[in-house]
Amino acid sequence: MIGGHRIVGRLGEGGQGVVYLGESPSGERVAVKVLRDGDAEAFLAESEMVRRVRTFCTAQVLETGVADGSPYIVSEYVDGPSLALALAERGPLRGAELGRLAIGTMTALAAIHRAGVVHRDFKPANVLLGRDGPRVIDFGIAQLGDSAAVADVVGTPPYMAPEQFRGGPAGSAADLFAWGSTIVCAATGRPPFGTEPVPAVVNRILTREPDLTGLDGELRDLVEACLDKDPAARPTAQAALMRLLGETTVPGEPGRPRRPRSWWIALLIAAGVTAAVVLTRPDAPAAAPPRAPAVVVAPVVARPMAATATVEVEIASVGVTLHENPADGLWASSYEDTRDGGGNTGYVRDPGTGAFTSAGALADVRVSPGGQFVAVFPGRRLFAPDFDFVQITDRRSGTTREVDTVSRPELGRHPVWSGDGSTLLMSTGGTEDGDSVTGFVLVDAVKGTSSVVRVAAGGTEPFRWGPEKGTLARETGGTTTVYTLTGEVVRELTGTGDLHATRDGLLLTGCAAGRLCVLDAATGAERRRFPLAKGLSVGGWLDDDHVMATRIGEDRFEVVLLDLDGKQLRLLAEGPESVYEGILIFWTTR
Repeated sequence: MIGGHRIVGRLGEGGQGVVYLGESPSGERVAVKVLRDGDAEAFLAESEMVRRVRTFCTAQVLETGVADGSPYIVSEYVDGPSLALALAERGPLRGAELGRLAIGTMTALAAIHRAGVVHRDFKPANVLLGRDGPRVIDFGIAQLGDSAAVADVVGTPPYMAPEQFRGGPAGSAADLFAWGSTIVCAATGRPPFGTEPVPAVVNRILTREPDLTGLDGELRDLVEACLDKDPAARPTAQAALMRLLGETTVPGEPGRPRRPRSWWIALLIAAGVTAAVVLTRPDAPAAAPPRAPAVVVAPVVARPMAATATVEVEIASVGVTLHENPADGLWASSYEDTRDGGGNTGYVRDPGTGAFTSAGALADVRVSPGGQFVAVFPGRRLFAPDFDFVQITDRRSGTTREVDTVSRPELGRHPVWSGDGSTLLMSTGGTEDGDSVTGFVLVDAVKGTSSVVRVAAGGTEPFRWGPEKGTLARETGGTTTVYTLTGEVVRELTGTGDLHATRDGLLLTGCAAGRLCVLDAATGAERRRFPLAKGLSVGGWLDDDHVMATRIGEDRFEVVLLDLDGKQLRLLAEGPESVYEGILIFWTTR
């Protein structure tokens, strides 16, 4: 037992200590690293900095302490090989896989540095290739070890920066040098200054230029900048991450233009997407926004179908076909591509041309009903130091502004526009969908302001717009609670089942296996019940008499229109089954 964790095996041993496989008191697997040396008192004083590192692509530190005079660190167990082992077994990485590694590991360094921690031993052996992406481990270990040892050379020579050999201070810039060396090794199978003999490696690091053969394009440019022998000339981790994400300007480097993002930038977050349809309430549309020029990045081919007055719109880059009918009042206004190689990129549709254009890697997009406002959640918001934010573009005026929402470390999640398209609702809480909801934030798109309301409701289910004007609704454990916009409870309806959507005094719920119910939102009384065909999953209302649902088959998925008898009226969208969990389509009023 170490710190209340039962040791069940040994994972490895290095220069700093031994790593064990352990079980927490709740039975979860953890990694327990016991350091060989260290000032226990200093270790405990400094370890809180490491525990504050946010879990963006790092193995979360769960506990630190001292057992029998030896410092130890308990962290999340990542079930996957190290990058070093993967390179030894199957050779260098290529294309999207290399892109994921670059973005994921730089994300980790940005989070580590933001917490005031320096890794000091970043290398392939300290990058684990988990099923949900790369994870950086052992951050801050050298910093938390024997304080006397830190004054000596700490690290692994092929990945160490020149200043570490010269006896100068080794701060966060040394981690950027180590990152560049690790990426070269991942792409070529060897670090840029070789591996042996050690004196020769040190000499090359101090006096020679790195061998970047095998790298090209923007990634090569960034790696070269990170391997600059002058630590002051290297980018910060956050600036480097922004360059990987394709920002046109780099924070901390005003006016430095960047070339467009390369096609290979791949997704950072690959797991957890299971829904294919998200609806906003189809209230009366606002006036059509002015036509704006757009760069077509997802080819669109439209073919009218005279017999049904339906138009087929092909999003060729993802293989999805939209079947659009003006009588529906809705259209696909944006989509997100979270597939491997899709870059976790959001695309927004131009109301004039019908073309979809990229909003950037790691960006989420929501268009308001009527199309006047476009809300973009850019990837760089994940690293904003003080507040989360959203970019709101007014298509009528052509203006864009950033609106701060919730203070760190929380994020605003599950965004949805109000029916009149003036207000954006988000649930507040941690960074993951499984984190508890602490309240909600309302963004006034017209004024460019936001307000945060705390609600002690617990649970992970998000807030939705409510069944009456000026209300919100939330379902937990089969009970639907209706709130005012200031967080007061209006009513609770028990036994409602899973809440799918609200509309004009009605609740659409999953009331029994294979059936949907329309309930009166004031009393909970059942208005209508209808069957749902096997394999269908409800997305929400289309109008008072119709709902949208998705069906996934052996090789295709479909989005269909149903009446309130459960009868399928027609097809709204379809695509290959292979992209179902990687493409999210959002419909709004035109």
